[in-house]
Amino acid sequence: MRKQLFLLAIGLGTINNLIYADSVSWLPKEGTAKSTIRLLECSYDKAQLVKAEEITSASSDWDVSLAGEPEGHATPYGTQYVYEYTFKAKRTLQSAGVAVAFDRYNWSSDNYVMIPSVVYNGNRQRIVNRPYATGLDLTDYRRPDLALTSNPIPQLSPEFGAPSKLEVLVNNAATPAIAWLERARQKGYVLLTDQGIEQNGTIYDHALIVEESPDRSVSSMIVSAPGVREKKPQFIGFSESPDRGLSFRKGEEVKVRVRLFAFDAPAVPVVLERFHQVRKLQTGENHPRNLKPASEVMRLMTFNIDRRYLKCDNWEYYCPENADWISFGWIGGLMNTYPMLALDDPEHLRRVANTFDFALPRAQGKSGYFYGTLGSDGKVFGRDGCVEHPEINLTRKSADVLYWMVKQFMLLKAQNRQEAIRPDWETSIKRLADAFVNTWNKYGELGNYVNVETGEIEVYNSTSGAMAVAGLALASQYYGNPEYLEVAEQIGEAHYNHFSLLGFTSGGCADILQNADSETAVAFLTSCNTLYELTRKPVWLARARAAAHLCSTWTVSFDYVLPEDTELGKLKTPITGAVWASTQNKHGAPGFCTSSADALFRIFRETRDFSYAELLHDVWHAYVEGIRPNGFISERLTYCDAELRGTRGLGGEGGNGWNELNGCMMAMELPGLYIRPDKNMFYAFDHVDVKLVKGNKREMVLSITNTTPFDAEISVLSESEAEAAKPLPAVAFVNWKKIKVKAGKTMEYRVKK
Repeated sequence: MRKQLFLLAIGLGTINNLIYADSVSWLPKEGTAKSTIRLLECSYDKAQLVKAEEITSASSDWDVSLAGEPEGHATPYGTQYVYEYTFKAKRTLQSAGVAVAFDRYNWSSDNYVMIPSVVYNGNRQRIVNRPYATGLDLTDYRRPDLALTSNPIPQLSPEFGAPSKLEVLVNNAATPAIAWLERARQKGYVLLTDQGIEQNGTIYDHALIVEESPDRSVSSMIVSAPGVREKKPQFIGFSESPDRGLSFRKGEEVKVRVRLFAFDAPAVPVVLERFHQVRKLQTGENHPRNLKPASEVMRLMTFNIDRRYLKCDNWEYYCPENADWISFGWIGGLMNTYPMLALDDPEHLRRVANTFDFALPRAQGKSGYFYGTLGSDGKVFGRDGCVEHPEINLTRKSADVLYWMVKQFMLLKAQNRQEAIRPDWETSIKRLADAFVNTWNKYGELGNYVNVETGEIEVYNSTSGAMAVAGLALASQYYGNPEYLEVAEQIGEAHYNHFSLLGFTSGGCADILQNADSETAVAFLTSCNTLYELTRKPVWLARARAAAHLCSTWTVSFDYVLPEDTELGKLKTPITGAVWASTQNKHGAPGFCTSSADALFRIFRETRDFSYAELLHDVWHAYVEGIRPNGFISERLTYCDAELRGTRGLGGEGGNGWNELNGCMMAMELPGLYIRPDKNMFYAFDHVDVKLVKGNKREMVLSITNTTPFDAEISVLSESEAEAAKPLPAVAFVNWKKIKVKAGKTMEYRVKK
């Protein structure tokens, strides 16, 4: 049985033109009647599709029945269609599978297509073959017209007339979904499905496939079972695919479930908002675990950061990585000092001051920007793609330094330790703020890479400087310079118009090229929210929410089931909340690099939309799943088969400095418990169970249970309506109340109204 859907189809595309040259097409055959849904029987020769024929009543291989709500019904998220197909094998089959294809006619390559964490705007980028962490070729420098460039990734071809198809498995994605915008019709769609199918105790992921016709007038989106990719995406590029069709006995059934939302959408942000709202509706309830309270995370990770404190003959400083250098900004230099200041004791202040005294005067270029790396010999050097040209540096690195250094000055003042702030530190960071203003005024953008001596842009067109928006905004407060805020708004406006409206951000990582990445997404979220808090202009709140919706596409939304022979499979680790890095570095990680993502809490506080709190709760709880028994944490918490599938990294002594840092940031900047007594409302971000016992006109009584084996010191932010109407200070956590709950104990907490 088959129902027709009158409004569906989509587009995504090609990995590279040669890969699929001899493949059977998933597209509808020319000359056949147009239909919007086709049910397909598939055969494979190893990993290559050799047959994809529409199933009819005369088919000899499969019967199909349909349940669900195929006629659709109205919901707050648009019209929802639910398709639950049961395919039943009519005979014994080998190297076989089935698929559901959604066809769209009057398609266009201008349409936006997104598969969470792996495809953004179809990944229609210029492709080059570069070794890992070597940057762009020098011939691509100083080219304002250079198209966004990537190493080989699954993509829809940017070349009109070329083959255009992409294939990924659900393990390549943060959510089993495809979302798209048909620009001409101003219609948006979000298609959700499950992880895959189970056979003999093994789960075989679905494939998410999109193919476009050479003239781009037709596209097909396919959910196939089992998923079979012709080429397997690797950390860099592709390898031979291990995927295969399955054998089916006569009478064996395969179930494929698809849920589709269709809605009016004048622009990409509407599509991403809808995705954020519905992303969990198909895969269902998550099962987070309370393993370690925030206070225990803070203890472990500050201990690890202290292990990185290096004492040389002439200077001492905090190293952000497993090396004896300071890498400025990305991924932790002059940032991992922030939680050490928060410890608020003389010894850590001394260590932080030593770090600033060593780093700031030795690594700042004439323009005011910072070099990328400072060695233990006191000399700067280049890394990644800038080994031969150390004077060229990733814009994001200086943007991170600006934001976090100003924030550390603010922290010292909030701790009543302003006398510790040395004038030369302030002068150095003011020069950095001026460098961003000068670059913006000269070029109208901040670029991907800049020359730290001249201030000139070396590589254009990215949101690498997204955090500079928040940095300049805070600097306007700290230095009393309104021009910084004006320029911050101008840069934020440009980033929104040139990237957010296209449905991705990029340029945040020196180890990739210009792929879409989660790191600039969370940086732009922080920046838009900071602008809102300082200007109170509603447009910045709207843009902060749009950035939050983009961040949700990078965040695992469901409890992916791993094989039991993997580390995380044995532990039955729920990976919901892990954050994918980029479309090149295909893995999940504990938390955002490098941020507490507290802007999500601040948006929740402003809007009382619990979806933002839930997203942040997911990220925080997944982070703790990444901590090994020895207290170390790495940048892997992943189910993707590109590399290290089902692991928390390689283990052993040591970890990743930025993961130590973002854990501290979450422990510091997220209230363990947020309470609005006037609303009888609360939300627990910390790893404890909280229940409402009583709420009357006089007080609110909460039961707080610490089920972990560690004593908890929980930060509490309780606010009246008037207090909640005011923006939070950048370092508000300094004044939050702390309550203690012993391991395994329950306490009642009373809040007067």
